[in-house]
Amino acid sequence: MKKPKMQQKLSSDDRKAQILSAARTLFAKKGYAEATLDDIAEKVGVSRPRIIQLFGSKQNIYETIAEAAYKGHPMDKDLAEPIQRKDDFAVFEAFARHILGHTVNREDREIFKILMYARLKEDRFHRVHFHKKDTLMISRLSEYVGQRITEGAFKDLDPRTVIFCYQAMISNLAIYKNVMKQMEFVTVEELSHDCAKIFLEGIRAEAQEKEEEKPIPVARKKLVRKTISEPLKKPKLVKVGR
Repeated sequence: MKKPKMQQKLSSDDRKAQILSAARTLFAKKGYAEATLDDIAEKVGVSRPRIIQLFGSKQNIYETIAEAAYKGHPMDKDLAEPIQRKDDFAVFEAFARHILGHTVNREDREIFKILMYARLKEDRFHRVHFHKKDTLMISRLSEYVGQRITEGAFKDLDPRTVIFCYQAMISNLAIYKNVMKQMEFVTVEELSHDCAKIFLEGIRAEAQEKEEEKPIPVARKKLVRKTISEPLKKPKLVKVGR
C-alpha cells in the first residue's frame, strides 16, 4: 500500500469533514464492506490511527454519514403542506421531486449509491434510513394513502404496496436521470409532474377508457351467451372418391 501523503494541519472539525467526504465517495464507489480505513486514509492523506482517533471505527464513519444524509434532506418538510390539504397529486409530485431533485449533485448521488448498496446488504445505513428515521416517509405515506382509501379517493389496495411501488418507480428513474444521464430530454420538474400523473391517472387516453366502460349491447350479450352455451358441432366428414 502507498504511504499516504501528509497534508497541512487542519482543525479536528475540518479534518472530520474531509474524512467523511472521502469515505462517502469510497462507500459509493466500492460499497461499505469493500472500502477500508486504509483506503480512506490514503485518499485523505492522513494516517489510519488519526482516523480512528477522530471516529473510532469505520462503522461510526458510516453511521455519521447516514445521520447527516437524513438531516440534510428531510422529506417531511416537502410533504407536510400537501398532506395537510389532502392534495393527492401534490403529495405524489413532491415525493418524486424530492428524490429526483436530491440526486442531482455529486454528493447526493454518492448518498443515493450508498443507499442502493445498503438495501442489498440490509446493513446499518439501511436500518437508520428506512427503519429508525423512515427517511422516505414510507410509514407516513402509507397512513395517508390508507386514509384516502377509507375516504373513497383511491381504490381498495394495500397502502404499503402502493407506496413501495411508487418509491421503486422514482428511485429507478433517479438512476436513469441523474446517474446514467439517459433522460436529459426532461427536467426534474417535468418528470416529477409526469410521474405523479402516470401513477394516479394511468396512461390510457380518456376515449379508450370510455369505450371500455360502455355496457355490452343486449344483442351482443345474447350472442355471447348462445356461443358459450352451445356445444361445438362436429364437422361433417366428406368422402372423397378415389
